Amino acid sequence: MTKVSVALYYWILVASVLLFARTMGLAENDAAIIKIIIVVTILYVGAVMITLNRGKKMVQKQRESRDTVKAGYPHHKKKKKK
Repeated sequence: MTKVSVALYYWILVASVLLFARTMGLAENDAAIIKIIIVVTILYVGAVMITLNRGKKMVQKQRESRDTVKAGYPHHKKKKKK
């Protein structure tokens, strides 16, 4: 995920949560709205950190496996000359 997509998804999440909270009657005053935004922000930052960490590990594994395949070509057999 790029920085732009992370920020865009954050604002979409905040807007949808606030709309849901207003619809359900949870955001009656300013203090409730601030608490909701703080909780949503903490949860979103945690989810993004976990996602980015998993992505980095997956890319690292792919690079390692690609390097081992390039080094030895174990899946290619040499053709015999007749």
